[in-house]
Amino acid sequence: MIRPSTRWFAIFTAVTLLGAGQTVAQTAPPSPEEFLGYSLGEHFTGYESVQEYSEALAEASPLVEYVPYGVTPERRELFQLVIASPEHRARLPEILAANRELTLPSTSESRAAQIAATNPAIVYFSYGVHGNESSSSEAALWTAWDLASGAPEVAGVLESAVVIIDPVTNPDGRARYVSWYRSVVGDVPNADPDAREHSEPWPGGRYNHFYFDLNRDWAWGTQPETRARLATWDKWNPQVHVDFHEMGYNSSYFFFPAADPINPIYPEYILDWSARIGQGNAAAFDSNGWAYFTGDNYDFFYPGYGDTWPGLTGAIGMTYEQGGSGSAGLAVETSSGDTLTLAERATHHWVAGRATLRTVAQGKNDLLLSYAAGQRAIGLDEPDVLLVPGEDESRIRALVDHLKRQGIQVVHAASSFDADAEAYPGYEDRNDFPAGTYLVPARQPRGRLATTLLQPNTELTAEFSYDISAWSLPYAYGVEAHQVESSPDGDWTEVPAASGEPADVSAPVTAYGYLVLPGYATAEGIVDYLELGGDVRVITDETTIAGREWPYGTWFLPTGSSATARQRVTAAGLGAHVTPVASGLSTDGVDLGSSAVEVVDLPNVAVLTGEGVSPLSFGAHRFFLERRLGLPFDAILVADVGRTDLHEYDVIVIPEASGLDDSGQEALA
Repeated sequence: MIRPSTRWFAIFTAVTLLGAGQTVAQTAPPSPEEFLGYSLGEHFTGYESVQEYSEALAEASPLVEYVPYGVTPERRELFQLVIASPEHRARLPEILAANRELTLPSTSESRAAQIAATNPAIVYFSYGVHGNESSSSEAALWTAWDLASGAPEVAGVLESAVVIIDPVTNPDGRARYVSWYRSVVGDVPNADPDAREHSEPWPGGRYNHFYFDLNRDWAWGTQPETRARLATWDKWNPQVHVDFHEMGYNSSYFFFPAADPINPIYPEYILDWSARIGQGNAAAFDSNGWAYFTGDNYDFFYPGYGDTWPGLTGAIGMTYEQGGSGSAGLAVETSSGDTLTLAERATHHWVAGRATLRTVAQGKNDLLLSYAAGQRAIGLDEPDVLLVPGEDESRIRALVDHLKRQGIQVVHAASSFDADAEAYPGYEDRNDFPAGTYLVPARQPRGRLATTLLQPNTELTAEFSYDISAWSLPYAYGVEAHQVESSPDGDWTEVPAASGEPADVSAPVTAYGYLVLPGYATAEGIVDYLELGGDVRVITDETTIAGREWPYGTWFLPTGSSATARQRVTAAGLGAHVTPVASGLSTDGVDLGSSAVEVVDLPNVAVLTGEGVSPLSFGAHRFFLERRLGLPFDAILVADVGRTDLHEYDVIVIPEASGLDDSGQEALA
């Protein structure tokens, strides 16, 4: 059997050969239906077929470029389709360089006007961040084909815009959902909501490999998919970003404007343009007689979403929600008695995407000028933030790396300085700041994002919030922070891109042992040290050794008379974190040979999982143990707890909503 991609290029080759020696008209790029062999929404398109069609479209159309940008934990490729007119493609580097100028607060109004007159807008569409909200990726293929084939519904769009389409932002989740659905659906879809095909098994396809909700991860960047996407953002700097979603199948269709609460830091042009685009979408839906709504319970506050985060970078960030989701399948009967099909759901996203593109194209110059004016206003009324290193410098280093991954500019003081600053609540005011202090300017391209993530409070003016309502990163990382109205004089150097942990260094020579501060940055190294056979102790009381105070939980790595410990410290990546001590005698508190210094063994860990456990809670523990600590563990199904010998485990992690039955609870007891 010839694969669809092979079939298409076989036809293309045959036509080319038949026309050898003649002038042959350029063959139109294949439609999704021609390539896949079925019409929009007739079947679910698996990730692999989405990828194959995207590659084929890029091969067949000079307007489309297939751009890989990362790999998921399950080794599926993340990719973007960059769609541009021949003129714009020929000068794309120049366009992107000018577009980046628009992000700078220092770009003058006159220069912005020059760019707006000659540059296209940049529009970015993201589809399928929740893997079981599956209609959007179907629509993505048809939207890309419209642009590549010059469909009348998008006529003129590529004269005014470069369009980036990310057809599957959560490939692992989509693959999980589509594979399951195909395994349970019959020859004819059953629209009865009680049928098996409308009830996903645990954990469902919403989440990525680690069962994280990628639509809450934009501002935190914990997951590989998020980090890969954020690494491309500064290349595109889009003026518009749409995140295509689905909601419960008894709902209709949501597009912007959003409801309160709206983060007060967003400038008016973002709200005005989201309403303007919403009006364009409404006109398209009105002409088809389709139901829709705006506002309602979709707010614009928490910064971790695919609408709010892009908005904090200056884009018109918007979420579009189609009724459906994982329980809808290919067809489902709604509470009104109608049958909602995948074809209808995908068509609604397809039409909304085209309407959005038309609205942007019609107002391109105004959009670019509004975007530039918004960037010029960044930081005029917001303070800069000083971050002060504490005893555990890994905390501030982790925070700074977090900010750098978000594309936020941070500078570092090489020497001490004075500043008229206001301390965050909980910290004492100071005017003198040590060398090693970091400054985060408010006036920078990502200034609104920096202010939102760092400020001690964000004003909430509504009684309702869809998600988290507090997130100040200095408090989250335990870093002393101060606000200053203007950047203080000092010897400042730019901090490079996120560095992660410091480079491995050899452990210093010592006669007695090493002390290691407890904390996030050293935990993985301690696990590695134990796995290498190292001797680890933990101090269970405060003590003062070698002229320094050491807190409860400090690690002690005795060396004895062997050089092996030093080699293990280096191999475990702890060389930059250890403090050598020549004696175990304290000047205040416990000595290192005290019974208050206890031996630590590598624990045997079990984590409960399966039906009845919150996938998000299990995923958080799994990700932490696997990716952050490198600590082996056994995942045990909740249903099997009652018949599992639990005595071999030192630690049993019970995630949220464990669903333990009586036998399981008795086994744990």
